[in-house]
Amino acid sequence: MFYLLNKYSLHKFAIAKVHLMLYQLHNLSAEEQTLVQRSPIWITLLIACADYDIKEEEIDRAKEIIHIKSFAVQNDVKNLYKNLDEHVDEEIDFALKSLSADGAERMLFLEQHIAKLNDIFPKLDHTYAKQLYNSLVSLATSVARAEGGLFGIRKIGQDEAKYIHLPMLQKP
Repeated sequence: MFYLLNKYSLHKFAIAKVHLMLYQLHNLSAEEQTLVQRSPIWITLLIACADYDIKEEEIDRAKEIIHIKSFAVQNDVKNLYKNLDEHVDEEIDFALKSLSADGAERMLFLEQHIAKLNDIFPKLDHTYAKQLYNSLVSLATSVARAEGGLFGIRKIGQDEAKYIHLPMLQKP
């Protein structure tokens, strides 16, 4: 009986953790929730496409960072990364298929898509919105550092440097 009670309690705790992330997004439409949940993917592609050439190192680094953030981040955004980590390859493939082959069109689409978060941030709890914003900026910087430079000098290329602070987003 004690074992069943503990097992039930653990199951209840696990369900509560999953709902925590959903709770943070509960005021959003389904489309807005999807945009927030996929935002790390769009940020990854923004940085990876900044020089109009997507490099495997940048995508691999993003996957690594998403995985690390799924357990290492000490705030509610961790749940977003945990959910994304479970199917990150499929999400990246889906996002890549929606992008234009033309580099300039691709960048314009990514900037406009990411800028939609500006309308979403005020609908979120202010603390969560700040955590999400800071996490996305951190991700952008990490992806930009994945490729480029010589012996660690100028590790972030000029093209990526224009985007690592996510100028299309307003800090919440």
